[in-house]
Amino acid sequence: MNRKERDRQLRRSDILKAAEHIFALRGYHKATIRAIARAAQYASGTVYLHFKDKEDLYFALFEEKIRCLLSMLAEKIPKEGGEGNKLKAFVEQSLSFFEQNQDFFRIYISEGDILLSEVKILKSSISQQFKSYTERLIKQAQDQGVISRDFSSRQATEVFFAILKTVVVEWLKTGSGSLVNLSGIILRYFLNGTAK
Repeated sequence: MNRKERDRQLRRSDILKAAEHIFALRGYHKATIRAIARAAQYASGTVYLHFKDKEDLYFALFEEKIRCLLSMLAEKIPKEGGEGNKLKAFVEQSLSFFEQNQDFFRIYISEGDILLSEVKILKSSISQQFKSYTERLIKQAQDQGVISRDFSSRQATEVFFAILKTVVVEWLKTGSGSLVNLSGIILRYFLNGTAK
């Protein structure tokens, strides 16, 4: 990477950090490109050189967060022995990541706006990679008999994500206790349902 490209990447990174701070502080709708530029110590025009508009900046930040999560999972999960332990590590690592980045993810659930809806986010390539990674993990668990084969791995992944999202959203709304401590509940619901 030449110096010009390194400088460009550094400016982009500075803008994303500033955007995360401003979005967390003001919420998506009250955040402005001008405030983000000021926090990054750049002119507004510099932000527009990297991002088309505020929505583009928000989704770039969201994708960056998911990319970091996926990278962390890909590094840590294979070290676990057994598919049950890998699934447990997946839940714990994901919850830890959401807890560490709660200010940003709180924006995602608080705005209640089609702009920030899951439609665009779920169609992004990084979201598809995350889903594929999770589906492979669940398929491996099915192959090892940890998860029932009564459902396709895709259906099981959808159920898994629904449980995970419900727990995270509820935690973000209340903001009490440790999110990681809820990993056992998520695994119990997913693996055993609500039966006695």
